[in-house]
Amino acid sequence: MSYQTEEQQVEQLKDWWKDNGTPLMVGAALGLSGFFGWKFYTEKQIAYQEAASSLYISMTEELEKDDKSQLIEQANAVKDSFSDTSYAILSVFHLAKIAVDKADLDTASQELNWILDNHAGNELAAIAKIRLARILIAQQKADQAIELLDFDTDSGYFEVSNLIKGDALLALGNKAEALEAYKAADNAGKTTVNHPTLKLQIDQLIASASQTPTTVELETADEDEAIETKSDIEINEDSSEITSQDNEEEAIK
Repeated sequence: MSYQTEEQQVEQLKDWWKDNGTPLMVGAALGLSGFFGWKFYTEKQIAYQEAASSLYISMTEELEKDDKSQLIEQANAVKDSFSDTSYAILSVFHLAKIAVDKADLDTASQELNWILDNHAGNELAAIAKIRLARILIAQQKADQAIELLDFDTDSGYFEVSNLIKGDALLALGNKAEALEAYKAADNAGKTTVNHPTLKLQIDQLIASASQTPTTVELETADEDEAIETKSDIEINEDSSEITSQDNEEEAIK
């Protein structure tokens, strides 16, 4: 009886394996292939990042040299070969700086726009916006610069962005709005607390605002002038009438 039971158990096991063995084998194969595939992918990514890092470090060794040709070549190599890494962004910052040093603001603008076009979600994109805004102001495109400077108060770039926004608004002749932007930068505190000219700019704009007549003052001045002119006319008319009456009296006599 015991042997019969074991035999039945073996048959049940065979039946179970017949129904489930193939899916189990496939699942195990997929699991192993997934594991080794993920391992291969991870190792490939590590090798990719290490190659990018190595090339970037090699590029930075050219920073102190007067001849920037090798620096430009290697920075472009990082940008082209490892375009989806942060090393590419850092390399583009160097390319933009070299262009600014050469007063080639168009090229600098193009480089920084590359970051915004390809890495908008990267944290370093905020720095690209700040630097691009400064360049746009220098290119007399202050209105475009303002569009880049909308940062939240807790972003870490709120103070600097308002400082540059003040410069852009001042370039556009919007002194009142520039003053508000400068005040926002000054009130935020940490980054701009030791800025050499910020408080001076604020004081100058406040003084300028206090010396500039308001619209109401100008309208009142115009009305007063009109009243004085009208009074002068009336006085002249009265004088004319008196003179006319005197002449008439002389004629009667």
